[in-house]
Amino acid sequence: MIHESHSSDVAPVSFRFRQALAQKLEGALSNYCYQCGACVGDCPAAAYGEGFNPREIMLKTLYGLESELLTETSPLWECTNCYNCHERCPQDVKPVEVIIALKNMLADRGIVPPTVARVVATFEETGRTAPAGKVAERQRAEFGLPALEPVPMEEIRALLDTNGGSRPAVRGARHTALPATPGTKRFAFFPGCLIPTRFPAMEFAIRETLEQLGVEILDLQGASCCPDPIYFKAKDKVSWLTIAARNLSLAEDLELDILTNCSGCTATLSEARHLLQDATLRALVNERLARVGREYRGTARVRHLATVLRDDVGYDAIRASVVRPLEGLKVAVHYGCHLLKPSATMEVDDPDNPSVLEGLVSALGATPVRHRNWALCCGKACQSEDVPSRMMHALLESVHQSEAELLCLVCPTCFTRFDFGQLDASLQFAEDLRTPPVYYAQLLAFAQGVDYERLAFPRQRLKPDCLRRFEKRGAGRRGGAKEAPNGTAGAGCEYCGAMTDLLPDGSAEGVFYCRPCLERFARHDAQIRGGEAESAEDS
Repeated sequence: MIHESHSSDVAPVSFRFRQALAQKLEGALSNYCYQCGACVGDCPAAAYGEGFNPREIMLKTLYGLESELLTETSPLWECTNCYNCHERCPQDVKPVEVIIALKNMLADRGIVPPTVARVVATFEETGRTAPAGKVAERQRAEFGLPALEPVPMEEIRALLDTNGGSRPAVRGARHTALPATPGTKRFAFFPGCLIPTRFPAMEFAIRETLEQLGVEILDLQGASCCPDPIYFKAKDKVSWLTIAARNLSLAEDLELDILTNCSGCTATLSEARHLLQDATLRALVNERLARVGREYRGTARVRHLATVLRDDVGYDAIRASVVRPLEGLKVAVHYGCHLLKPSATMEVDDPDNPSVLEGLVSALGATPVRHRNWALCCGKACQSEDVPSRMMHALLESVHQSEAELLCLVCPTCFTRFDFGQLDASLQFAEDLRTPPVYYAQLLAFAQGVDYERLAFPRQRLKPDCLRRFEKRGAGRRGGAKEAPNGTAGAGCEYCGAMTDLLPDGSAEGVFYCRPCLERFARHDAQIRGGEAESAEDS
C-alpha cells in the first residue's frame, strides 16, 4: 500500500486530485504534456514575473501535487490568459485551459481573488459584468443610442443552477428579423458589456460608420454578457459555455451571424462555437438550454468588427468614405490576445504576422507602425500587483520608441488598460511614455467627418490631441449638430469607479475623479515636469 507522506520536505501526491481535474472541462489535457517547455518560451507572465511558470504547473499537475496548486497563494491567478501557450504547444495540450480547469477547482473551494469574485457576483445579479446605471442611460440617450434592455435574469439563473431541475422551466422569448434593406450586409449586433455602459461613444462610432459603409446591424435582444473569458470562465467553465451558447442561439433565431466589437466577447463566442462541435458537449449544453426552451444549433458565425470591415466592406470602400485623410499620422496598432489566438479557433489572421489592423489604419490615410513589442498583451487578466505594470511599461516603451502619435486598438478592455493603466506604469518607472489610445471605430468616424468632441475624445484621460490638426478637413460634414454628452458626479471616478469624494477634472468638462486619484495624477504630472526640467538642465 502506498502511503501519502506529509513531511515538510516531501510533497504529497494525490491521485484523487488528478481524477477530479479530469472531470473538469479540458482538464484531462494535461495528461498529454511531455514537458518540452514551449509554453514557457512565449509566456509574458513568466517573462515579466517570478512566480509563474506554465511548464512547472503542468508538471505538478502530472505528479498530482494538489497541495502546491490549489492553495490560497496559488500562482494560477498570475496567468495573463494570452493564449500564447495554447498557440505554441506541439501536443495541443492547451496549458491555459488546464490552468482554467484548476481555477475552477479553486473556485469550488471558494478560493478566488476579490476582483474575480466581484465580476462573477455582478454577472450573477445583473447578467452583465458592467451593469448599466442612470448615467449610462442618459449618455446613451444623448448619443442617440437605443436604451439598454434588462437581461432576462430568470433565464440566466435557470442556466446557472448546477442542481438541474430545481427551478421551474422558463421559456425564453423568440425574435425574428424583418427583410434586409436591399444592397446592405446584415448582422446581429452583440455590443457586450463595457462599450454600451462605459464607452457609449465607441458604440455611437460603430453605428455611424457602419451605416455609411452599407452594413446593417440588428440589436440582439435578450443578450447577456458573453460571458467574460477571464473571470467568469475561471469560476465555472461549463456554465460559461452554456451562457455563451444561449447568446449564440439568439442570433440563430434571427438567422444572422454575430458582429462583435470586443476581443473578449469574440473570444468567448468563438471558443464556444469551436467547443460545441463536440457532439457530447453540445448535448450537455443543450440539456441545460432546454430549461429555458432554447437549443444551440451551430448555424451563426462570430465576426469581429475588424474582420467585417476587412472582408465584407473592404479597404477600398473604407478609403472612399474618408473625408479627413489622416496623412502624416503615425499610428501604432495593438492586437491584444483574444482577437488572434488561438488561431485555429479565432480564424482572424496570422497570429505571428497579422495585417488586418495595419490595413484598416492605412485605409484612413495614416501610417501604421509595427513596434517591437506589438504582440505583448495588456496584462488585464494577471492578478499580480507588479507583472501587468512591467508588461505595460515594456509595451509603451516600445510604442514610444516607434514615435507613434496614437495607439489604435479594437478592444474596450485593452482601451481601459491603456487609457488609465499608463498612469500606473509611468509612476512606477518614473517615465512619461504616454501615448493616447483610440478605438478604431472612433478613428474611422473622425476620418469620415464626425467632430472630435462628438466622439468624446476630451473625456479620455490621455486625449488624442494630435487629431486636432485634421479637424478643418471635412469640418461639419457629420456629427456637428450635437456635443458629446457631459458626465455628472453620479458616473463615479473615471479612473477607479469610486462614488465618493468626487471632483471635476479641470481639463475635460463633465469628467469626474475621486480626490485620491486626482492627487495621484498630480504626483505623476509633477514627476514628469521634474524629469523635463532635469533634461533641460542637462542639455
